[in-house]
Amino acid sequence: MSEQVTNLVRNYIAVWNERDAGKRRLLIDRVFSDACVYIDPNDSVAGKDAIERLVQALQARLPDLRFTLAGHVNAHHDQVLFGWTLAAPGAATPAATGVDMAVLDGDRIRQLHGFVNPRDQ
Repeated sequence: MSEQVTNLVRNYIAVWNERDAGKRRLLIDRVFSDACVYIDPNDSVAGKDAIERLVQALQARLPDLRFTLAGHVNAHHDQVLFGWTLAAPGAATPAATGVDMAVLDGDRIRQLHGFVNPRDQ
């Protein structure tokens, strides 16, 4: 597993946690390719600006929750798979968990497919 890919995933998680708009945009530009697409059960957006609006909207709805990387990053070729949790700092139980699969374009994410686990998992 490449440390570069693991750092990319850590920066991707940081995008969702960064509350400062300027810092968040720098992370988005570092993490996503120009032709990026983000798809999860609730949203499908294309482009860095749309991803930024999506992150802002989620932060507005869930201001006290933070994402963390769960487990290890698994990658081969141009694909990356990793788990995450969404929880309030110090919470014993996460509000949500899931798995994301990314398709890379060089050292950036071209496509991100997010999966949210059912509440009982």
